[in-house]
Amino acid sequence: MTLRERIFRAPSRDGVLFSSSDVIVLLIIAVVIYLGAQLAVGSPEVVQGPNINLDPAALPYYALLSIGRMLAAYILSLAFSIFYGYAAARSKRAERWLMPLLDILQSVPILSFLPVVLLSLTAILPQGVAV
Repeated sequence: MTLRERIFRAPSRDGVLFSSSDVIVLLIIAVVIYLGAQLAVGSPEVVQGPNINLDPAALPYYALLSIGRMLAAYILSLAFSIFYGYAAARSKRAERWLMPLLDILQSVPILSFLPVVLLSLTAILPQGVAV
C-alpha cells in the first residue's frame, strides 16, 4: 500500500456504532449536565447584587475596584498560561491532551460561561460573596 492510499483511505468501523471513547465522552457530558442541573436547583430565584452608590465621589473607588479585578484576572491568566505552556512543552503525553483541550476552550465565548459560573457560585457561596 502506498503512502497516498494509507492517508486517503476511508476508516473502517466494522459495523460498530459506538466505540469505548464515544461512551466515555457521552458519560462525561451526562455527568456535567446532571451536576449543572443540581446546581441550578440549589440557586436562589433572585440574585441580589450590591448596592451601588451613584454619588460622583464614589467613582474613583469603583475605578480602583475595576482595576483590581483586571489586575487579578491578568495575574491568574498569566499564571495559568505559564503553567499550562510549561506542562505542554515538557511532556509529549500532556501536550497530546492539553493542546486540543485549549483549542476547544478558546472557541467558547466567555459570555456563555458567565451565567453558569454565577449560578454555581450563588448555589455554593453566600450571595454577597458570589456576586
